[in-house]
Amino acid sequence: MSVRRHREQDWVRMDRAQRLLRSLTKDARLVEVGPSFNPLAPKRDGWNTFVIDHASREDLVAKYSAHHGVDTSRIEEVDFIWQGGSLADAVPAAQHGTFDAFIASHVIEHTTDVVTFLKAAETLIRPDGVIILAVPDKRKCFDFYRHPSTTGDALAAFLEKRARHDTRTHFESVMRTVHKGGAPGWHADDTREGVIAIPFDKAHEQLALAARPEYVDAHNWIFVPSSFRLMLLELGTMGYLDLRVEEIAEAEATEFYAWLRKGLAPIDAAALQGARKHLMDLTIVELSQQLRQLPGGLLGEDSPEAKFLDRIREADFRAEATQVVLAAVLASTGWRGLDRRKFRRLIAEASRSVPVSGPAAVQHLVLLDGARKVLGSTAD
Repeated sequence: MSVRRHREQDWVRMDRAQRLLRSLTKDARLVEVGPSFNPLAPKRDGWNTFVIDHASREDLVAKYSAHHGVDTSRIEEVDFIWQGGSLADAVPAAQHGTFDAFIASHVIEHTTDVVTFLKAAETLIRPDGVIILAVPDKRKCFDFYRHPSTTGDALAAFLEKRARHDTRTHFESVMRTVHKGGAPGWHADDTREGVIAIPFDKAHEQLALAARPEYVDAHNWIFVPSSFRLMLLELGTMGYLDLRVEEIAEAEATEFYAWLRKGLAPIDAAALQGARKHLMDLTIVELSQQLRQLPGGLLGEDSPEAKFLDRIREADFRAEATQVVLAAVLASTGWRGLDRRKFRRLIAEASRSVPVSGPAAVQHLVLLDGARKVLGSTAD
């Protein structure tokens, strides 16, 4: 276990739903898209939620009743049935602009047209409403080997009014699927080797899926946090959306969370170019974090590539350990100042989770050096 996992498990106590819905109260008017058998804001718990799904509750129960491990009693009444076009068209026009929040967990990646999806969310929420998304993070899920989606991909789908996934999406979403230990999602520091899920002799079967008359589902949009920010910035600046990213937060495994608001902040040409380049650079940094998951024997031990990879891994581990020291300072500081005993305990607990050998072992030195600096700079 790395210090990252330790920090997430022990220092972040909110569960997933609490994190995503933290700004909302149960009297807020919510619309949740595609909750199926796992709603984030279930009506039965007192949430004032309106559900959009592709079928009625009865049809969804029938669909999932044969799925092992699915509790169909969690499927709630569907208020608006969507079967094509904009999601906003499934909701009476009188209710447009009346929702305090638009919630979609693991939905955006399935859409054929991400621009139309986000424009519908923009239409449904109030001027001060929020769009809350849980999005698969390609670094930590079965999309590991796929390339991030670009603004150009989004524009092509929108301008083509794409209502079905194309051949490329069907091929990529199936033939590049990878699992770890049979699971479709994992932690960022999971170094188990991934297994390609589908044998390549099934490749030709995927080519016919786009021509079928009915909708065939697929993972279409692939993101890391900064590539998502970049797409939103570029689509907004071009006038296709009027949304800004209020916050993005990484989850412990599999996904990241995004909170969007109406009202893109104006930005001049020079600042826009700087922001775009910064997000492109951050996307590369985030993608480089996948390196720690690659097999150790992938490259020859003395090859230049292997040495470069080791340096990147070490820098990544150093940065992570520095973040842990900062988090320990925050967790140990109150109105009386630093609780030195608590700080030492947190650093000691984090250090115990660090391997004694390999690239991650450098974290011991960073934690020790950081602790010395913090403790040496504070009075008893």
